[in-house]
Amino acid sequence: MLTLPLSRQAPSPIINNRRVTITKAELLSQRKLTHDTFELKIACLGGNGLVSARSGQFATILFPGMIRPRPYSFACDPVSENEGEYTFYIRLVPGGEVSTWLSEKNREGTVVELSGPLGKFGLDNSHNTMLCVGGGSGMSAIKALVEEACRQQVRRDCLYFYGARSQADLYCESEMEEIKNCWHRDYKFKFIQVLSDEESDSEWPGAKGQVVKAIENDKSIVHFSKWSDVSAFLCGPKPMVEAGRLFFERKGVLSGNVYVDIFEDLSSPVPMVDNSKCVLCDECLLVRPIDNCIIETSKMDANFSHHEKIKPGDSSGLYYNSLFIDPKKCIRCHACVSACPHNAISIIDKGKVHRTLRYS
Repeated sequence: MLTLPLSRQAPSPIINNRRVTITKAELLSQRKLTHDTFELKIACLGGNGLVSARSGQFATILFPGMIRPRPYSFACDPVSENEGEYTFYIRLVPGGEVSTWLSEKNREGTVVELSGPLGKFGLDNSHNTMLCVGGGSGMSAIKALVEEACRQQVRRDCLYFYGARSQADLYCESEMEEIKNCWHRDYKFKFIQVLSDEESDSEWPGAKGQVVKAIENDKSIVHFSKWSDVSAFLCGPKPMVEAGRLFFERKGVLSGNVYVDIFEDLSSPVPMVDNSKCVLCDECLLVRPIDNCIIETSKMDANFSHHEKIKPGDSSGLYYNSLFIDPKKCIRCHACVSACPHNAISIIDKGKVHRTLRYS
């Protein structure tokens, strides 16, 4: 049989379409929810809304004067928002670039760059009891998700456990009460706040301690007939999410019914591409929120040596366009991890390989 040499021609220019919209948007409003959390409402300019945005997903925002955009979950069900408008909750980080920028003055009217929608975290199609766990600014994605469930009038009970440090860190109580009042009349919605650092002598009447422990101690969960009939949704800091995942695993919640959204930052690991598994489907390229975070090794400039880009074993060497994620441009949104259908993109954290960190 005649074997032809592998083609080394450039990829087709047709493969330039994105599944994300990148557009200019205006900051409509900026209001403080707590001492360290802002709500931003942003409206796309020119009628270019984010196509098919869903609750649980996220977008990236590039603020003026900043080099890299930041990923933020939608804080409201996008279908229920005014067309082309999106809400985000941003928690202030001491010394953070975005935090400093927002704290300096009211930024209403500022034009930013918005990219999305991204991610696969969201409401499942089962009739399982929903057990939601949020922490910190993880309020956003879970709030949007239960808003969607309420809008759809799903025939499911829902318990939402939200963990914060103290009463000063609590918000969205009125929104949760509205969801409770509008939930399907034959089912129940319950919102449980848990404080980890509240003073022991405070007048706080609710649960205290770690939020996952509070779930175990909550007597309202005893009505579950089987833990295998639960769908768990976790969103927030990595330690909380990991503790929740292990808890649900011990209780017998099916792994396919545990949906995780971990908030990452620039200190998180950069995903790596194993080009021996890559089939050149371009799914990762189609969900890039910015240009050149994923590049072809054939297009590396002279400032980068090959060994800095591809470690031994990461590339099969068979394809003209082996891919590499540039750590200098990666914003740790991990959209490429969830987009890859062949597990060719992984996050290696402390020697452990994770393929579904943020958007399982």
